[in-house]
Amino acid sequence: MQMSSSTIVQHGASLQEGLHLSAAAGGGGGPVVSRGTPSQDGLHHHHFSAAMVPRGSPLQDGLRLWSNLAQDPLKIVTTPPRSSGCWVRSRQCPCGDEQCYVRTDGDVEDTAVVPVGPVDPSHPMGMLRTPSEGARPMDITPRVGQVFRSDDDAQEFYTNFARQNGFSIRRERSKGSQGHPLGIYKRELVCHRAGFAAPRKSVEVERQRNKKSSRCKCEARMIIKKDMKSGIPRWVVIQFSNEHNHELLDHEEVRHLPAYRNISVADQDRILILSKAGCTVSLIMKMLELEKGVQTGQLPFIERDLRNFLQSSKSVDRENDGTELLKVCKGMKDKDMDFCYEFTMDENHKLEHIAWSYGDSIRAYSLFGDAVVFDTTCRLDAYDIHIGMWFGMDNHGNTTFFGCVLLRDEKPSSFQWALQAFLRIMNGRPPQTILTDIDMSLREAIVNELPETKHVFSIWHVMSKLYSWFFLPLGTQYEKFKSEFQRLYNLEAADDFDHQWEQMVIEFGLVSDRHITLLFSQRLFWALPYLRGFFLARMTTVEHSKSISSFFKGFLNSRTRLKDFIERVAAAADLGNQAGEEATVRQKYQTINIKTCMPIEEHASPILTHYAFNMLQNEIVMSAQYAFFDLANGNSLVRHRMKMDGGRGRVVSWIPSDEEVICSCKMFETTGILCRHALRLLTLKNCFNLPDKYLPIRWRRESSMFRKTNHSSQTGKTDRARALQSLTKMLVHESSLTKERFDYVQEEMMRLLTQVREMQALDKSSSDGDSDSSSRDITENVSGDSQLGSIGHITQMGGEEQSGKRRRVKRKDSVM
Repeated sequence: MQMSSSTIVQHGASLQEGLHLSAAAGGGGGPVVSRGTPSQDGLHHHHFSAAMVPRGSPLQDGLRLWSNLAQDPLKIVTTPPRSSGCWVRSRQCPCGDEQCYVRTDGDVEDTAVVPVGPVDPSHPMGMLRTPSEGARPMDITPRVGQVFRSDDDAQEFYTNFARQNGFSIRRERSKGSQGHPLGIYKRELVCHRAGFAAPRKSVEVERQRNKKSSRCKCEARMIIKKDMKSGIPRWVVIQFSNEHNHELLDHEEVRHLPAYRNISVADQDRILILSKAGCTVSLIMKMLELEKGVQTGQLPFIERDLRNFLQSSKSVDRENDGTELLKVCKGMKDKDMDFCYEFTMDENHKLEHIAWSYGDSIRAYSLFGDAVVFDTTCRLDAYDIHIGMWFGMDNHGNTTFFGCVLLRDEKPSSFQWALQAFLRIMNGRPPQTILTDIDMSLREAIVNELPETKHVFSIWHVMSKLYSWFFLPLGTQYEKFKSEFQRLYNLEAADDFDHQWEQMVIEFGLVSDRHITLLFSQRLFWALPYLRGFFLARMTTVEHSKSISSFFKGFLNSRTRLKDFIERVAAAADLGNQAGEEATVRQKYQTINIKTCMPIEEHASPILTHYAFNMLQNEIVMSAQYAFFDLANGNSLVRHRMKMDGGRGRVVSWIPSDEEVICSCKMFETTGILCRHALRLLTLKNCFNLPDKYLPIRWRRESSMFRKTNHSSQTGKTDRARALQSLTKMLVHESSLTKERFDYVQEEMMRLLTQVREMQALDKSSSDGDSDSSSRDITENVSGDSQLGSIGHITQMGGEEQSGKRRRVKRKDSVM
């Protein structure tokens, strides 16, 4: 098909779209062919190509992109960086300057798939019908006088004709009305490019979208009229024109037209399910292609259609979504009695703040709540709600979820309510240490509500702000500054930190910088020399910060609705529970490698989890490289053998009567793992077993024995029997070691058995399918292959759980 040059450039919107797409994808700001330019002269559809224009120009890029798009409908277009959905980390700087903002996460490039997809509604896959090779195509060209049973039949016929000829149609105008004797008696169906775009009225021109129109006054049309001569209504073609003043698309290109893209009801249901499960748009597209067995880009809709559908289905309803969220919480409470939530209402009886936690999270906090991360750097854009999440680290080194809160603002009073609610849910037990972002409002709330808790600014939050604060003033010196900053952070002595900090500030010319002044003034909250001795549970490591950042990745985005948010948080928490359970199972079939054959190492290996034992084992191995010296005051000096000529050592104290060892490095106080200096002293003092106090329960295997449940189901009799099995095996082994232990345990078990038998035997939550064989399995499977340092720790843990019976949080019955 040949057309005049003016028609191609003036009305070839497809070519222009290709050129504009090139500019948007990085083609630059060079000249682009537009209507009425001299470039129109001499253009021809079959001869105009990218080779005819200067190499590297935006025009050539646009032509090449358009040509490739026609040949290969699947192209990856890189869009400008944008924030990662729910995790919004651009916020006002803590320096106090209202004009200063920091961004604490890296921008991630997003890729948008641009497939094409016209459909044949009658095809089971929704695909376009193509005639087989050699078959004579059916003549579906409309003609004047052609008769149809209804106007819908006529429109369907014309639609099929348009699709095979490279355009689409729309209803332009109709004549008649329901009050007319014939009703609607005339319809005009026109090419989708008929008419012209009406000028838009807008007061603020700068807010107008630069949306291009496809209309070019095309005259192709089909007019039908109702005929009642035979008494039966028929529709007759009274006018037909197939003369277009624009380029017609080929078989592959026509699928781009919106008229031939649709999402079936079945696909809509499937898309909503996948989206609720946290799948991204690109992943949903790929899954649907695999399910339908079609090639990439052959679905009857494109990614943009899918995004628009999800956007329309997830439209924010600020008036009712809060009520829906409370209903979801009530439903979760009915399923899991251990689920707790608290909320407040504003003066308009609308949901203001809400905090919640799950039964598994509350039980995990009772064991691992000594150090907590409170991440408040996220918010839900659609509702302008701020998100706070409490995390911890379990005995396997995995990130564990403790609770979540949604706040209307970031005022100190709001943070105070969040901390109060969290403490009530966690039975009033505050953490030893809480790690947060640098936020003065949050700091004020912690001082008021957690006066006995050590407040720490997370080092990864500090490091994430360095680029925003210092890259521009330092330029090429930024990387050197960053390395020096990290070195100072890991110093041991606070005096050394202060002295060398001053030298660094002078060296890089940051004496008058307000951000460097802010960091130094708050050094007691983030600098490691000032934090040694406070328990951090190794939560300042890069691995743990990445784990927290990725905890909800893939589950949440900025368009997540409130009632879906809490369900997705539950799903993410369940995944975290599974990671801990998998680590517990691995302990049972993986053998620990003993590296030194030292009695201390052999003693600790069956007690600590693999994660904790690996840390301790590394210290045991390194302890052999340290020299030991007795000091005059009764203490000892331990330092590395290569630094005996003046290198700084650690002062270690040993109190035999209390079995207490104290090292100046304070590693045990900070991590719960005994340091190499103390281990060197214990070895030389002929200590073959570590005192129980240096094998903390939070790092022991026994801390994994509480049963974790799925938030959507309840535990049956079989599960409860299995949960007791590990504890019983250890109890049998420990009680059989001495006659005194055996007599004590026998007496206590008889008393306990009598009390249990007097309790109500019928459990309404039990599953009908459970059998008594579960309880018998405990006795049959009990063996003496488990070891613990002291049975006293088992009793202590059980006592803690008994004394930690949770108060039921009162739930308000009012709704918004």
